[in-house]
Amino acid sequence: MKKKIHDIVGDQINKLNKCIDTLKDSDLKIKTIEIDSSFLAENYIKSKTFSKCEIFKDLYESLPKKEPVLYWFTYDVEKLKSDSLEQVFADARHKTNGRKFSEIPKILRESNGTLYVGKVKDKFHYRFVNHLGHSVNDKTGSLQLAYWYKPEDFGNLKLNYIVFSEEMKTLLGVLEIELAKELKPIVGSHKN
Repeated sequence: MKKKIHDIVGDQINKLNKCIDTLKDSDLKIKTIEIDSSFLAENYIKSKTFSKCEIFKDLYESLPKKEPVLYWFTYDVEKLKSDSLEQVFADARHKTNGRKFSEIPKILRESNGTLYVGKVKDKFHYRFVNHLGHSVNDKTGSLQLAYWYKPEDFGNLKLNYIVFSEEMKTLLGVLEIELAKELKPIVGSHKN
């Protein structure tokens, strides 16, 4: 038993070392999608049409499908201020009407420009649609932006993301936690 545990731990250390080598050798490219009101149109809500519409089809098809992705949403702190967040989130809970919304901390964090930090091991294109609020599955926790975020009032959002190689899946959770500690998102289950 002791040897088996030793082998398991040793294998994981080797995987992490490969991940670190991969990170050292890579140029981390941050990609950004600016999310304006056209992304959040009500006609896409629960309709399976967002990914097929002409306006977004190329973008949707360009999103990573099999690679791990670390991502974060940013917003304009001058337009979405800390003192208005409590009411915004109360409205969000009400408007999502049973859809699973990302965790809103009991004590609101100070607004600093980061809305949410997340990661996916694959299928980033689905996660993107979930966060926009256009998924037909209302059980997946996400930002549900179409139900409450108003770019005309709060400014456009930015979805920033980094695509990693397959072997980085092992380290992705650690990277998400560390990024959340640094960025201090106002939504999500991170304990900053």
